[in-house]
Amino acid sequence: MSKEAELKEQYQLDILADEAGGYVSPPTQDGLEYTDLFFSVCRQFGIRYHRATPKEKYFVEEVTRVTWAIQHGETVGQDVRPAFSA
Repeated sequence: MSKEAELKEQYQLDILADEAGGYVSPPTQDGLEYTDLFFSVCRQFGIRYHRATPKEKYFVEEVTRVTWAIQHGETVGQDVRPAFSA
């Protein structure tokens, strides 16, 4: 692709971003993987996110967040007390 064509394409992206109200960037690889995990969790529990109750949405968001953290070696839940503790 020539430099002129690249500039023209970049200019078109800037116009689209302005019309959308801000800067738009392509998703990152981690972002795509997180989204895939999220929809996998939704399928696993039979939840259609766009029709889910607030409680169901919170549930799949938390399962996704914790699963993602575990898969990436992050520490999860050290400061959270179990529900059954006094």
